[in-house]
Amino acid sequence: MEIKPVERLPKEVVEGFRSIGTSTISDVLDQMGLDCLVSGVKGVDVGFTLVGPALTIKQVSGLAGTYPVEDFQISKLLDAAQPGDVLVFDNGGKEISTWGGLASTAAKKKGIQGVVIDGGSRDADEVAELKFPVFSRHITPRTGKTRTKMLEMNGEIQCGGIRVRPGDVIVADRTGVIVIPRERAAEVLENSRKTVKGEKDFAEGLKKGKTFGEMHRKTGQL
Repeated sequence: MEIKPVERLPKEVVEGFRSIGTSTISDVLDQMGLDCLVSGVKGVDVGFTLVGPALTIKQVSGLAGTYPVEDFQISKLLDAAQPGDVLVFDNGGKEISTWGGLASTAAKKKGIQGVVIDGGSRDADEVAELKFPVFSRHITPRTGKTRTKMLEMNGEIQCGGIRVRPGDVIVADRTGVIVIPRERAAEVLENSRKTVKGEKDFAEGLKKGKTFGEMHRKTGQL
């Protein structure tokens, strides 16, 4: 498996998204004409959230016995990741587990922020108990060992219909998973902060007795 280098954004840009929900970011991306919402991938547990730069992994899967167990290579991915990273897997949406409890234990110990999988994960109860954020298309007991091969790390992949490149910012919560293109991240963050302020002013006006229509006309927020 080839492991390519990754260029990460400044920490302050990535961390700036930590207090901003995916709904707000999605509105901003719509206004900017960017389609960055991952489709069909949800948190294994309802309380999971994550923010971090993407490390991308391309996989291929087949029937049991298709590949030697050595091709699974989760240990290499964990070794290559840095604290704060988010591992993003493209397994073509296959209902085969790429990730489970032991990998989550090791990743949490290393400081990895979480995992997003266009494919499957397993050990859902163990992952929830660990409080290690895993977002996946499927939850399945079906192992990836001898079924899945890691092809490349830190190339361009697809996840839920969205292009993901190494260093793109991943933001995920109960509502959804967002991929923010790295070259637009600072702009998206600035616009998101403005939107958060507008939403806060809107809510404060409602609490003070203003009508929804009045606050909409005043702030432009819906």
